[in-house]
Amino acid sequence: MVYTKYKFTLQDIAIFLLLADFSHQLENEMLSDLFEVHNQEIVWNYRQNFIHFRSSVKHYIAVYELNDYDYAEAKLIMKELGSSEFDQKQPDYFGAYFKQVKLHLLYSGADYRKMKLRTLLKDFGYQRRNTVLMDNMNRAIYSLGLQTYLRNYEPCNIADIKLDQIVMIRLKP
Repeated sequence: MVYTKYKFTLQDIAIFLLLADFSHQLENEMLSDLFEVHNQEIVWNYRQNFIHFRSSVKHYIAVYELNDYDYAEAKLIMKELGSSEFDQKQPDYFGAYFKQVKLHLLYSGADYRKMKLRTLLKDFGYQRRNTVLMDNMNRAIYSLGLQTYLRNYEPCNIADIKLDQIVMIRLKP
């Protein structure tokens, strides 16, 4: 298995497309741009063939659009067929969250995403920070090519700022 912690998986892309609610044409343009321009950021198995990449992403979109009963049935069928793509042992919440932020910055037209550090911690279910949590967040942010800034566009480390300060996340220049 190829190490994919900070690469865009098909699931990440499908979830982004579902949340973004792009038209069919914009979806295809986004997938084409992602494949051509950001190919090195896609998991290895899908970098060679655009048709295979696009159809696999569309497959996940279709699966995620299922209702709960149909999803449970599809998961059971995939398990019987021996596919383990639905079962992740230890999901990487930080990587998944910041991959969605990066896709949002790349394809929504926004230059930054801003929030209070307290809100960011709350998104992960934390009220207080600790060094392990901040190290994991920083590792995900920097591995994905993102940068954190304070309001005056001064770069910052999220471990060093106050909880009520607003942090902006941008793509690294």
